[in-house]
Amino acid sequence: MRMSRLALAALAALALAQGTPAAAQERSAPNSIFAEGLGPGLLYSINIERVFADDFGLRAGFSYMSFTAGLSSSTGGTVSSASVGWFSVPVVATYLGLRSGNNILELGAGGIYTHASGSATGGGMLATRAGDVLWGTAVLGYRRQPLNGGFMFRVGVSALAGKGLGFDAKDPEKAGVVPWPYLSLGASF
Repeated sequence: MRMSRLALAALAALALAQGTPAAAQERSAPNSIFAEGLGPGLLYSINIERVFADDFGLRAGFSYMSFTAGLSSSTGGTVSSASVGWFSVPVVATYLGLRSGNNILELGAGGIYTHASGSATGGGMLATRAGDVLWGTAVLGYRRQPLNGGFMFRVGVSALAGKGLGFDAKDPEKAGVVPWPYLSLGASF
């Protein structure tokens, strides 16, 4: 059955009067940069993300930390020191299709490459060690991100999964999962 031109015109006028549905709006700001506390970057990370096809995002980040401690003894003049440093690179793909305007339910999965190294000296001896690890991550959270650019806010929980993780991780070869919250602030452009 064909609709009359009058009925089609009425439907078009009603749609215009109500505005364009949020799901039908196109994103004009597909890029974002943000700082994240905790999350897949472990303690913090600086991230860049690109949204493709309006519903899928791909982000990469970087985090680096270094700590040094020294201790000197007044008897014998020995000096002991220790240092540790690590960096991590989280890469996460997200699904952003469940949204209402600027409010988005964020679902994602990815991986985290981490390199750690440490050294210690004392009593005339030096010990060093370094290692790499690859963990998995899953993300579930809320995101407020304007479609046309501006301030971006994210909050949620990520799950870190891999060897040596877990609340009872006494065995470094045993795989486990740790829930890890995150909070991000940034901008879309």
